[in-house]
Amino acid sequence: MNRSIPHIIFITLAILLIIPICAGNVHETTICYLEDSVETGDTIDLEQGYRLTIDDIRKNDAAISIFNGSEEILNTSISGDYTFGKEIGGIDYDIIRISMNLTGGEPAWMELEQYRDPGEPFDYPLIGTVSISIKKGEREPLKAGYELEATSIIDNTAVLTLYKDDNIVKQEKLSRNGERFVYTTKIDGQRHTILIAKFDRISDNDSVHVSGLSQFEEPESADDGDGDDDGGKWNLQLVESPYFQYLLSIFVFACVFVMILGIARRVRK
Repeated sequence: MNRSIPHIIFITLAILLIIPICAGNVHETTICYLEDSVETGDTIDLEQGYRLTIDDIRKNDAAISIFNGSEEILNTSISGDYTFGKEIGGIDYDIIRISMNLTGGEPAWMELEQYRDPGEPFDYPLIGTVSISIKKGEREPLKAGYELEATSIIDNTAVLTLYKDDNIVKQEKLSRNGERFVYTTKIDGQRHTILIAKFDRISDNDSVHVSGLSQFEEPESADDGDGDDDGGKWNLQLVESPYFQYLLSIFVFACVFVMILGIARRVRK
């Protein structure tokens, strides 16, 4: 029975050591998505202070730069698909995914998806990556006075309409599986993503199924004052922090180890 205790200790330590390895290569909630044509010299403001510039579009590749605030953090050439990531607390996070179609020269078609950077300040989503079915003609209540409706369904095409306080703010026809419904607004000249949803399919009961629906709070304009009610948001950001999650995992496994050790001692007696 004495030999079982070193085995238990070894297994527990091994589990603790592989936690950061298993947690790598991940991404968090999509906070910005766009599909558009771009040209040399274009600048695209993203969320969390990130900015993308198209430095040059050539025949087979494109030179791009990524900034965080005023600091240039990347200058590279891409020839199609590219993902910018960063390591935070031993975990590799994807931050910006870019796909460019360069076969037609300039302008080039670009798809960009930005994921939340857990190392940068950002308000916790009002609604985070949920899946819902919206019946034709019925409004799905969201947060902050928003509602989403499947206005019409014809064959494999659906029209989604987004309301705020009963006013239409976005209406779009979707037909391709995986196509995104995205609503953004400009505040102090900066574009902010308010809602993202992915069109999945149309059900037999005249319902539209969407996934990955996330809604974000509209940032206050600088003219509206700073506000001081951010304690709850700070706590939520702490819970989402990779450092907190890693320490919590260690604590949980340490508790399990102590419990197993206690059981082993009782058995030995």
